[in-house]
Amino acid sequence: MTAKASTILKKFEFDGKLLCPLDGTQYFNTNSDGVSCKHCLIKNHRNGTRTYSHAVVVPMIVHPSLKQVLPLVAEEIRNEDGTKKQDCEINATKRLIPKLRLLYPDLELVIMGDGLYAKQTLIDLITENHYDYMLVVSPDYNIGFLEEVERRREVGRIQVKEFCKAGKHYHYEWSSGIGFRKVGETTNVNYIGLTITDLNTEKITYKNTWATNLEVSENNIADLIGAARSRWKVENEGFNILKNHDYELEHNYGHGEENLAFNFFQLTLLSHLYHQAHELNDELYLKVKEKKETKKNFWDSIRSAIRNILFDSWEGLFCYLLNPPRMKYDLESQQLVPDTA
Repeated sequence: MTAKASTILKKFEFDGKLLCPLDGTQYFNTNSDGVSCKHCLIKNHRNGTRTYSHAVVVPMIVHPSLKQVLPLVAEEIRNEDGTKKQDCEINATKRLIPKLRLLYPDLELVIMGDGLYAKQTLIDLITENHYDYMLVVSPDYNIGFLEEVERRREVGRIQVKEFCKAGKHYHYEWSSGIGFRKVGETTNVNYIGLTITDLNTEKITYKNTWATNLEVSENNIADLIGAARSRWKVENEGFNILKNHDYELEHNYGHGEENLAFNFFQLTLLSHLYHQAHELNDELYLKVKEKKETKKNFWDSIRSAIRNILFDSWEGLFCYLLNPPRMKYDLESQQLVPDTA
């Protein structure tokens, strides 16, 4: 790991670890048989038509107080020759977690995910790879676990911390050592929960619960749930930016027959990572962005400059955009020359 990369990652540390939500997203979709490949996910509709798509599971490093996210290597959800059952997000995640440990051996990650990921098999896989976890639990997938939480609540075995702020009431809960599954082999996990109520309307504006192996106490419950809630940044600061703000992730740049669609996806993800790193650790980059005021002006300025001038480095390009030299056209040489007047 380079010194610059280490400096950037240091900004994302949460209690000495890195928060890493996983989430799936689709980046290609068509109903055309002519624009499909053997790796496409296929959905058959009642009217007899088919939809072909490509999707991935993407891990991103996030922090509650940072708007930037750092995408890591993605795992494609793809069908393979000789397999009858279609690939899915969970199977791709099972391939991804060991890959993360292999590719990033120095990163101590806290794996995060929505209710789809709160499964005993995934918890086992996460801990086998020496990671921690914070996973959303829901009645759809974790009935036994939530029933035990409710039993503890009824007998006063759930610890509570409450306070009011900015017209809202915050109700934190936690309890340790709860069996994750009702039957069969299970892991003891810690429960954390948050309910936010609007004091004016008395309506609940937010409610969520998680299972984690991180140690919970009265001193860290608010910070821990703040970290758990940062999972949404994958969608808002990650996929939303990639799909709706200049990157055009869902545009079909080329589908191909093997890996072309996924390769274009990876290049887009790489460019996003590159720009996020600039925003976090490049003063020249930030000064140019501030000067150009909008993202559109920023990228238009870069495109215009590199279309006409060959720069030796990004630093040279940014310095030029900050302080462009005065030029004039010399009729004798028929060239642009510095205007020293």
